[in-house]
Amino acid sequence: MTPEGIRRAGPRDLEVVTGLWLTLGDHHAALDPAFGVRSDDRGRAEAREIVRRLLRDPDAALLLWEGGEGRALGLSIVRAARAPGVALEDERAEISDLWVDPEARRRGIGRALADASLAWVRQRGVERVTVRVAVANAEGQAFWRALGFADLLDVLQRRL
Repeated sequence: MTPEGIRRAGPRDLEVVTGLWLTLGDHHAALDPAFGVRSDDRGRAEAREIVRRLLRDPDAALLLWEGGEGRALGLSIVRAARAPGVALEDERAEISDLWVDPEARRRGIGRALADASLAWVRQRGVERVTVRVAVANAEGQAFWRALGFADLLDVLQRRL
């Protein structure tokens, strides 16, 4: 069950989801070139194939928020995974992507997508969900922290 305006994406949404996902990649690339995605035909084809696999993955949910005119203005990708058998916590989930069209922000769409993603995780019986947010993404950091997410680990990098 999803809130009004949100529905689970299916195979017919392949191009829409791919477009939103690539737009999110462009947003992240503006924060740091390390997040850049290919914008040529090959890059788009590879992105389409990744989305196609996610749409078929029983451990993933791709959620779309559509406006009254049926245009997709938001996307959330959430996935559950099993941890190695040695871990005490054997299942975990990650909201890997959440995007709202800049013109549709500040209307509760991101929150609705996050809530629907968390509900999907709960329905699977998973007790912990993570998100990864770029340090430079102040808006994203504030959004997730307002929803109760907190630091878990630091990922350090060094360019060579």
